[in-house]
Amino acid sequence: MSAFTRSTQLTCGNPETVINGKQSPCPKLAPKVCKGCFLIQYCSKECQAAHWGSHKVDCKSPLMKRTWKPSWELECRQPAFITDGGGPLAFGQIRHGKQKYLWGNVPAINVVNHLQNEAADLPEHLRLLFAASGDVRNVVKSLAGLPLSYSGQCEVVINDRDFDIVAWNVIILLSSLYFDPDEATSIMLHIWYSALIPKQMLCSLQDKVLPLFLEVCSKIRDRSAVTLQSKTWSCGARSLRLVLPKALWDRLPSYLEVPDGLSSAQAQGIMIATTLPPERRDYVDRAHYTRPPPWRVCTTRFRTDGILLPFGQPRSEFDTPNPTLYQTTDFWPMMDSADPLEGWTIKDVVRLAPLAKNDIYGSLFNYLREILLQFCNQVSRLKVHFHLFQVDALDLPGIMRQRGMGRSYFDRIEVSNIGDRGYIGPQTTIGTFGPLVKDKIHNPHATLLALFLNAVHEEFGELDSLKAIKSESDHLRRYLPLNPTMLQSGGEFKADSLRFNDARMMVRDFDALFHRFMHECQFPEISRAAGLAAKTTNTIIEPWPMRLKKRALHRLSLTSFLRLVTWGPRGMSNGRDYPECSFVHHLERSIRTRIYM
Repeated sequence: MSAFTRSTQLTCGNPETVINGKQSPCPKLAPKVCKGCFLIQYCSKECQAAHWGSHKVDCKSPLMKRTWKPSWELECRQPAFITDGGGPLAFGQIRHGKQKYLWGNVPAINVVNHLQNEAADLPEHLRLLFAASGDVRNVVKSLAGLPLSYSGQCEVVINDRDFDIVAWNVIILLSSLYFDPDEATSIMLHIWYSALIPKQMLCSLQDKVLPLFLEVCSKIRDRSAVTLQSKTWSCGARSLRLVLPKALWDRLPSYLEVPDGLSSAQAQGIMIATTLPPERRDYVDRAHYTRPPPWRVCTTRFRTDGILLPFGQPRSEFDTPNPTLYQTTDFWPMMDSADPLEGWTIKDVVRLAPLAKNDIYGSLFNYLREILLQFCNQVSRLKVHFHLFQVDALDLPGIMRQRGMGRSYFDRIEVSNIGDRGYIGPQTTIGTFGPLVKDKIHNPHATLLALFLNAVHEEFGELDSLKAIKSESDHLRRYLPLNPTMLQSGGEFKADSLRFNDARMMVRDFDALFHRFMHECQFPEISRAAGLAAKTTNTIIEPWPMRLKKRALHRLSLTSFLRLVTWGPRGMSNGRDYPECSFVHHLERSIRTRIYM
């Protein structure tokens, strides 16, 4: 474990000490923890006592009580998320400008997973394609997971059609190239996950990264707005190439410039209008009810200040709006469901819990510091070449072909969920990207990895729901007993009833539904047409990574089951997305035969 992830490296949580006649945060290390909440650490009992007047608001918060109930239940009213049409919906969303998944809504994956694939025989030229990347968490996890013995060359192609995401990814990756690993780690973490950042951090980016953008803009200022312009920045054996239309190059510098007149207080107010608006209290309460009591307090803190730090760490230096998140002065660019925890595996996150073990965002902070430092160290020692595009996924193969990246080129292709029928669909996805996978002669482990978020939801009809109610309820009663009040009139709106209904998906059998989906989409036929075949066993990630295994179900205690419910879908996603984010299917395809035209 890196030195900075150790719990004793946190500084004291008392921000009200007097040093040289000035009130400032206590700078001493914090080996002690508040045993009332396990959310905050102190250097001494004296500092803990001095801070109690402020800390007791969190330590003794009603949200910390296991008996806490949502406001609609205490007020004996119908919750706001119940429509006039009937049944309980999952969480909706506030429309504030563009709706984006900047932090992702499924955990990151290591698309290489060399231990289960090439092992020590990774190719000398490892080529990865992220065709609809969203943020770069899969890139980070994949490169961080490469063995330290690997000394080959990595070529990583990253594409997303959303320019906000591409600009964000460029700044994050350039930070890994132009700053030393320790400084880059801190910059990447807060540019990625904090609404406010230290002014000095932004100045560092404006000193080293902004001039790179301005130089390109100056050179191409007389060119057509629609022409593609390419620029490669090299740092020793590493490089990053960005391909954009001239009009988007002109916008790129603004992502390192705070909008005129936007103060830190205004920025937080804009965020809170989405994350904690009064009219959304029932939605927030419903999300809180599925979480352990201390996590509710941590979530409220993060949704209030938007700064990803351990709970008790000082925030005074975070005084500048993060311009990668604030391109305007009138909206927060994410839905109210956005939560950094959604993009990473919770079991990995809690493994790095600080001494204040209930501080879930402190755990996430430690985890991100560790994996980002691993990533930056890999980037600093390997020959890594990033290529970033901002095009529709269907146009990507043609553009790459013009740059020498054509058939049988990539060791891994990850296409996110563009294979869902609501996007380009399985046939087009496999037909478009299948030919780009390396053939079996060059890498028998080469894989096309597809994520299906919506398939099961599309297949799960009213008849399926009726058939599943009894078996799912029977499984759940062992862990979530039905309270008699849940069966009374209006009982379906009780928090326990809603939690029971949501938890049904933890025990649902989705295999038949997905096989039905595959049959309807003619997967065997479209795979053969692209020269691919489904793997008999997934070797990158298991098919249903977030589904509760049936064997495990019989061995679980009540506490363990409730923890799994918590580690499943969190946040306030829309009813259509909630189950889809919980039970996603990863389908791996490998080359069976190469069909050349």
